[in-house]
Amino acid sequence: MRCRYGEKLNTLTQEQARKIWDSRPKLPEKKILAFAHKQVFVNEQYFFKHKECGHRYGYCTACGKDVQIDIENMRLWTDKHAACRSARHNDTVCCPACGHEVQVKDAGRGRSQLCNTAVVAVTQRTRNGGILLSFVRVYEDYTRNYKAAPERGTLLYAAYFNLGQHFVAEQTYGGGLYISVKQKPTRRLPCTVEPVKLDHNSWKCTVGEGAKLLGFEEALEKSNLRYLPWETYHECAQQLHRSAIANYPVNLLGLLYQYSRHPVLTERLIKEGNSDLVAEQVEWNCTTGMDYKQVVPYKAMRLTKQEYRMLQAKGVISVNTLKATAALKKYGCKMTDKNILFFLAFQYSWSQQKCYKALDVLRQHLSPQKAINWVNRQAAGGYGTPTNVLSDYSDYLDQCRRLGLNVSHKEVAVPQDLRDLHRQYSEELTRQANEKKAKKQAERAKKLAKDLPKLKRKYTYACSGLFIRPAEGPEDLLKEGCAQHNCVYSCYTEKYLDRKTDILFVRKQSDPDQSYVTVEFKNGAVIQCRADHNRPAPPDVQEFMQAWLAYLKSNRKTKAVS
Repeated sequence: MRCRYGEKLNTLTQEQARKIWDSRPKLPEKKILAFAHKQVFVNEQYFFKHKECGHRYGYCTACGKDVQIDIENMRLWTDKHAACRSARHNDTVCCPACGHEVQVKDAGRGRSQLCNTAVVAVTQRTRNGGILLSFVRVYEDYTRNYKAAPERGTLLYAAYFNLGQHFVAEQTYGGGLYISVKQKPTRRLPCTVEPVKLDHNSWKCTVGEGAKLLGFEEALEKSNLRYLPWETYHECAQQLHRSAIANYPVNLLGLLYQYSRHPVLTERLIKEGNSDLVAEQVEWNCTTGMDYKQVVPYKAMRLTKQEYRMLQAKGVISVNTLKATAALKKYGCKMTDKNILFFLAFQYSWSQQKCYKALDVLRQHLSPQKAINWVNRQAAGGYGTPTNVLSDYSDYLDQCRRLGLNVSHKEVAVPQDLRDLHRQYSEELTRQANEKKAKKQAERAKKLAKDLPKLKRKYTYACSGLFIRPAEGPEDLLKEGCAQHNCVYSCYTEKYLDRKTDILFVRKQSDPDQSYVTVEFKNGAVIQCRADHNRPAPPDVQEFMQAWLAYLKSNRKTKAVS
């Protein structure tokens, strides 16, 4: 069959999908309801207590029997009868008739919202050998009658798979089903197996509803997809999820979708021990870079047979390994353990592209293998990993350009001790930046010095043993920041010098040199008034600030009159 060799990913048209859907087998309603009662709602069974003909009974929804719990014949009396008789509403007991664990409910109350709902995933074989998974809502409604039986609800979602064929039928807002041959099965509806249970009966959907799988094994064995080693894959996917996220559901629909597109390759990958590679693509939607037109695993991975056997023997075949080997071949390096580990380290780095660009610069002056050896030597000198080396090397090249050094020269581009030179150039650039900043601050400080007498006449004020004055410059702000343990120097020096805000100090007249309170004043309003460690100003300062604001207001009125 052509589709088994991956020549066509989906041979179905919309009309053919509609015909398959119209000729689908009927859903076994009785089987679904019986399965729902015994398997789906197995942990949601109740014991409804009620009175009838002067006696007390309990109706067990698990076995469907009315059990008398006030019997007088001591031969028939058991501990279970005693527990049920004394149990209160919402207590948990065991049914005297069947022994099933049930929750006690008073038949006369608490049933207005008592309705159990779940989803059953029914698997059926179609006439052409495909399988159809239909997700049906089932429920047990106890709001009206506590002797309720399971009822079938609507069909929510369906997915069809065959060799080279697939389609999905999704419920629309109008209540109908939209059939699509292009849409990929997603996890929006129950389509994943819980990794905790290996019997493949427990499913989950994203909305938190529990779903049970019915008839999957039987349908799969009789279909064209019977060669899918899905149990082997399931175990591997469990381990993959447990290493990352505990109790994360395995994506079975994703596996069926992958197998329907590439049946031979997927089957051989799993059987040859490469389930991790398939799981990474299915579970995490990783891009593998594989050639899916091939059916031989090593050819699909773009490896030689010797390279494939070497990697398989080490048990390191994964998506990141394939990306590393592809990069290794791109740079013309030998397939060795050290080289694979070298490029493999980049796959787990946030600065992957940055590292590759830095490596490209090294390759302009060194052969591929010598470039790798140089990086490894620098890593052994204190960097730890090649990723850290190339990240700092990229910064080093930028430093060289800023310092006017020609990076096209090998002596500059390939330093003997990268760590030492990177530190030296960092210090030099920091020194130059501080000098420029100091020059700019000095120029603006001169401008501030001219405006300072005006600021003193405007803001200086004293009363009640306190006085306020403006800051006299950067040095004054530095002393204030250190004494008050705040950020007035680091965050407000530039703003103060550019006259975007005003910084003032409140002092005690008895100790004018001791820092007390720092004030930010802007647009005629006090923005901040903080004491030591950014604590609120003490009450005496708050009263003083009110008097100071009144003083500024009166000065403005006086100037306006004059």
